[in-house]
Amino acid sequence: MSESKSPFAPLRNHLFLAIWIAAMASNVGTWVQSVGEKWLMAEITRSPLLMSLIETGSTLPMLILSMPGGAIADIVDRRRLLLLTQGWMLLAATAMAVLSALHLVSPLLLISMSLLLGVGAALNAPAWQASVPDLVPKDQIAAGVALNSAGFNVSRAVGPALGGLIVGWFGPTWAFALNAVSFVGVLVVLKGWKRQPTTTDLPAERFTAAMKVGLRYTRHRKALQVILLRGGGFVFFGGPIFSLLPTLAIHHLHLSSSAFGLLLGCTGVGAVSATLALPSLRPRISPNQLLALATAVFACGLLLLSYVVHVLPVALILLVCGGGWLTVLSTCNTGVQLSVPSWVRARALGVYITTWGGAMAGGAAFWGWVGEHRGIHTAFAAAGLGMLAMLAVTARLKIQALHEPMDLSPHRLQPHAPESIHPDEGPILTVLEYLIPEDRKAAFQEAMREVRRIRIRDGAVRWSLFHDLARPEPGLIRFVESFLSSSWGEHLRQHHRATVEDRAVFRNAYALGREPKPRISHLAASWEDRGSILDRILE
Repeated sequence: MSESKSPFAPLRNHLFLAIWIAAMASNVGTWVQSVGEKWLMAEITRSPLLMSLIETGSTLPMLILSMPGGAIADIVDRRRLLLLTQGWMLLAATAMAVLSALHLVSPLLLISMSLLLGVGAALNAPAWQASVPDLVPKDQIAAGVALNSAGFNVSRAVGPALGGLIVGWFGPTWAFALNAVSFVGVLVVLKGWKRQPTTTDLPAERFTAAMKVGLRYTRHRKALQVILLRGGGFVFFGGPIFSLLPTLAIHHLHLSSSAFGLLLGCTGVGAVSATLALPSLRPRISPNQLLALATAVFACGLLLLSYVVHVLPVALILLVCGGGWLTVLSTCNTGVQLSVPSWVRARALGVYITTWGGAMAGGAAFWGWVGEHRGIHTAFAAAGLGMLAMLAVTARLKIQALHEPMDLSPHRLQPHAPESIHPDEGPILTVLEYLIPEDRKAAFQEAMREVRRIRIRDGAVRWSLFHDLARPEPGLIRFVESFLSSSWGEHLRQHHRATVEDRAVFRNAYALGREPKPRISHLAASWEDRGSILDRILE
C-alpha cells in the first residue's frame, strides 16, 4: 500500500495530527459531560422522556443552526469561526460546572445547558468537517474523514468510561469542569493554524444569499439528496441506542455510574474496531454494499435489545452497533465531501448535519415518548423494524460519488473582461441563442434539462427555454435559453462555481447545434416591475 493510500497517511501532516489530537481530547470531555448530565438527570427523575430530552437538547440546534453555520463557514475565515464556537462551548461548560457546584441544577436547566452546548457544536461542525480538505490532499480526504470519525469514536470509547469514574468518585460537577478544560487545547492549536485564505476577485457573499444558494444547490443535487435520505433515516431509527440507553442501564439493569460509563463506551469500542477493519473490507465490498450491510446489522442489534435483560449481552450488542454506526455515518460523510465542489462544501455539510441533528433530536423525543407509554423494549423493537423497512425502501439509491469518480474541480474559466458595472447591480438576464437542426430537437431539449438543473443549482433564480415559431432557415429551429441572476456579482460567481463535470454537460448540449457555441448576451435591468404582492402570489 502506497503512503498516500494508507488510512493513516493524513497523520503525517503535523497540523492535521495536532488538530486531530486536540479534537479527540475535546470529544473525550464532551462524553464525560454527557455521562454527568444523564446521571444527574437519572438522580432527579425516572422519566424516559426527560432522559431522552437531554439528547434532544444537544442535537436540536443541529437542526436549526447547522445550515446557517455552513453558510457562514463558506463566506468567512473558517479558523476564526472555529475559535469563536470553541470559546462559546468553553463558556457554556464552565457555567454548567458552576451551577452544579452551587446545587442549582433542575431537569429544565440540564436540558437548557445541553441546548447551549449544542448551539456551539452546531455552528462548529460544518466548518470543522469542511476544513479536512484544507489540511490534506484530495486523495487523502476519505482517510481524513475516517480518521476524524475514528478519533471521535475513540473518544466515545474512553470518554464515557472516564466520565463514569469521575461521576462515581467526585460527582457530576467535576465532569462538567473537565469538559470545560478540554476546549482549551483545541483553542491553542487553532490559534497556531496559519490557514491560507481563498483569494478571489469577487466580493464576499452575503449571508442571506449564501443560505439561498446552499438550499437551492441541495434541492437540485440528487447525489446529495440520496445521502441525506439514507443518513437521516438511519439516524432517526438508530437514535434509541443513545437516548434510551441511560434508562435501560440505570433503571432496568441497575448499574453504578462507573458501569454505566463503561457500557456507554462499548459503542465507541465497536466504532474503533470498525475503523481498523474497514481498510481491509473496502477492497472486497463496494461502499454502497457496506452501507447496506452496516444498516442491517445495526437494525438487528436494536431488535436484540428489545429482548435481552442482562448486562453482558447488552454490551456485546452495543459493540456491534457502534461498528455499524461508525460505518454508516463515515460513509455518508465521505459521500458528502466527494459529491460537492469546494465553494459549497460547508453549506452541503451544514444541510447534512441539519438532517442528522433533526433526525437525532426528533428521534430522541419520539422514541422517548414510545418508551414512556409502551416501554423501552417496545421502542427498541419498533426502531429496529423501522430501520429494516427504511433499508428496503432506499436500497436502490446508491451514493454516486463512492463508486463513480466525479471531477468537481473548478473549470477555471475567466468569463468576462473587467466591466464598469458594480457587482451589486442587477438583476442580470443572460440570453443564449442556439440554432438546432430539426432532427436533433428532442435530443437538445433532453440535454437542456441537465443544463437547467446546473444553472439553477449554481445560483440562477429563474430559467427558461423558448423556441422561435418562425424558422431562421429550412430545417433549423432557433432556441433561446435565458436565466436570471440576482446581481452581476452573483452572475460572476456562477462562472467561478462551474466544475469540469458541469462543462462536459454544457459541451454536450452545445455540440447538438449547428454552431460550436451559442451566441450569448448579458442584459442588466434598467427597470423591473415586480407587481403587487397579490401578483407575485398568483405568479
